[in-house]
Amino acid sequence: MRYTYQQRQDRRENQGDGGLGVFVQLMPILILILVSALSQLMVSSPPYSLSPRPSVGHVHRRVTDHLNVVYYVADTFSKEYTGSSLKTVERNVEDDYIANLRNNCWKEKQQKEGLLYRARYFGDTDMYHKAQRMGTPSCNRLSETMKSLENFW
Repeated sequence: MRYTYQQRQDRRENQGDGGLGVFVQLMPILILILVSALSQLMVSSPPYSLSPRPSVGHVHRRVTDHLNVVYYVADTFSKEYTGSSLKTVERNVEDDYIANLRNNCWKEKQQKEGLLYRARYFGDTDMYHKAQRMGTPSCNRLSETMKSLENFW
């Protein structure tokens, strides 16, 4: 009886620290949320996009000088980016364009190889011929882009 009473007393005394204990346990989660929110505020969106994005204001069409890549910018772009900063942006546009072509080329090749594999596995000659005829336009554009880069250098 005395032991049970003593345990209850101990629990009541420890419950006084419950608010601080919960706060200490939640502290890592609160720090993660705070860091995440601050990082979102510090990251700015790029000054361009490779497709029109009216929601961000990228509606004005431009073309890079070197590879003739079409990109879209906001109203204030021409005031903010001139000279070397414009060249840097155009280089980034072209790098993004080439990276997109590489990714799309890889996807197209995977699709074609998957279709060829299924055609061979199932013995479907129609599917096999369809896979053979399947084009890879991103790979073709990537090849042309890389050739124009070689000619430039």
